[in-house]
This record gives sequence, C-alpha cells and structure tokens, in this order.
Amino acid sequence: TESKIIMESYLAQNFQFASIAGESVALQVPRLYGLVILVNLLGTAIVLIILGGKVGQARAKLTAEAKKKGDDPDAEKRFSYPKLYAEGFSESANKFNCIQRGHQQALETYPIFLASSLVGGLTQPILTTIAGLLWCVARLKWAQGYASGNPNNRYSNFWAPHIWTALLLSWIACGFTVYSLLRY
Repeated sequence: TESKIIMESYLAQNFQFASIAGESVALQVPRLYGLVILVNLLGTAIVLIILGGKVGQARAKLTAEAKKKGDDPDAEKRFSYPKLYAEGFSESANKFNCIQRGHQQALETYPIFLASSLVGGLTQPILTTIAGLLWCVARLKWAQGYASGNPNNRYSNFWAPHIWTALLLSWIACGFTVYSLLRY
C-alpha cells in the first residue's frame, strides 16, 4: 500500500539498517538519540527525585505539625520510616498518603516508560523525546493534583491525564523499532 511505501521510504532515508550473517540486524543510533537520553532518562529521573523530595518534605512537615498540635501522640510512629504510607484516617495521614501515592504511582509505571523510550528512540527519537517532555510535565501536574489531599484531583489539571498519552507515545515509538528489526 501507499502508506507502507511512504513509511519504508522514510525509514530508509533516515536510518541505516544492515543485515549481518543473515539473521542479525544492526541498527545505527540516530544523532538525535542524545535528546532521548537527556529527556527520557535524565529528565524523568530528575522528576522522580523531585517527587521523592516532596514525600520527604511532607513526612518531616506533617510529623512536626502533629507534634506541635499535640493531638497525635503517635505522630512519630505514623509518619516515620520504614513505613511507606501513614496509618490512620486523620487529615494529616490522608495528605501524606496522597503525596506518597503521587510518587509511588510514578515509580510503578516508570520502568515500562523508560524501557519503551530507550528502545523507541532508536527509530523515533523526536516522537520519543516529545513523549518524555510530556511525561515530565504531566507527572508533576498529576502529583500536584494528588497532593491536594483529594485523590480525585489528580486529573484536575489539563496536563495530568497525559501521563497515559506519554506512555502510549513511547509504546508506539517502541513498536516502530520492533517493526524495523523484525522486517529484515
């Protein structure tokens, strides 16, 4: 079909593929792959560090506030390590758990996003870099909404739902790389 010819022409012009020993395929790393590493590896890691820092700050702040109020004798135990989430149903525990959840959910989806980005960037570095930028902005906005203390607010910002768009784009880019490898 015409779209297949256009895609094959684009791939042939922009990427060099060579068969080796009849079974292997060598893929030349495109020059723009540096952007993939910069944004999708380093940039996303910085976002995760920021989100983790917010959890640490909330842990310290909410423990200090609870001690100052004096209405939670178990505040130190409730918010201290190694507990991932605060126990109980207080407003402080809910606030902390929402901030923690914003970070934890990012960690849960990060490996598949990163892996598909690093693979997808081999044939689609621009699409993959755009996905990485979108992931960074969307993750921060998603966590910001979650940190409000109301989990329903995680999607309240325009950018927040695009955590899933970014993941989908990275999967599409990864699919292009898989196609490129399997077609020879």
